[in-house]
Amino acid sequence: MNNAPCNGGGNRDMARWPASEQPLAPFFDASVGRAGNGFIPCGVCSVRTSRAWAICPNRLLSLKTGNPSPEQRPLFEKVLGLGGFESGDLVRVWSEVSLRDKKQNLNYRLDYVLRSGERPPIVVEIMTASTSGGNRNERTDIRNAFCDSVLYAMGTIPEQRQSPGVNIRQVWARMASQLVVKSQIVNRWGGSTIWVVQDALTDYIANNTGIRLDELKSSEWTLGEVNILASSIDHQDGLTLYSGPVYGSDTEACWAQLLDSPSLPDFDIIEAKLRNESAAAEFIVP
Repeated sequence: MNNAPCNGGGNRDMARWPASEQPLAPFFDASVGRAGNGFIPCGVCSVRTSRAWAICPNRLLSLKTGNPSPEQRPLFEKVLGLGGFESGDLVRVWSEVSLRDKKQNLNYRLDYVLRSGERPPIVVEIMTASTSGGNRNERTDIRNAFCDSVLYAMGTIPEQRQSPGVNIRQVWARMASQLVVKSQIVNRWGGSTIWVVQDALTDYIANNTGIRLDELKSSEWTLGEVNILASSIDHQDGLTLYSGPVYGSDTEACWAQLLDSPSLPDFDIIEAKLRNESAAAEFIVP
């Protein structure tokens, strides 16, 4: 789907297969093992549950080349346009840039930093899903699922195997912990941060967290202090920008307001649940 190799996303550290180990060794050129320090990287592009989820960040967007695939071109061009880059600009791209400051107890990694000339930087963060652990005995862990998918593709086994599920809650928790602070850091430099996510994630956020993302949907397609660009992997032109200030006013939606306890259920809800369920224990304090 693009011109960058799949790197396995969040699974790349736990999903490696020794290049000389059966049954995968015959299906990979020796150069793959040499490039992977003796391992075949078990790159997982996407996983389908009730819908397809991008696992590898390169499945959603890669900025390591100025020649994106036709599938990624609409998103690629939208990111550059939002960042203020124009036709003819020379854009330099740095990937996986470490940002450390011991005095301020700061330790972040920036997915991409884009810059043209001496302009302030544009940081692009790609947030994709990760998979759950799976069951090794049932071969639904990511390592064995990758192995079986290769064997199925090569005709060695007759049936497709089940992959691990998608850990959606973990993805949103990881993103929420960095969303505002990374954006504020780059804002201080005079630039902007664009969070590129799959529309499946924004749908999950809207439907399961009480966060009213639609209040920050940008019809004018202009960047604010915090920006989320949602893209579909099924429909390349399906793009939505959620943008706004960190702090707003009584009449202006803002990210702080949306992220701070977006949904506060009444006590009646938990009281009814406790009344209808058995307690796990009961004791008298000595």
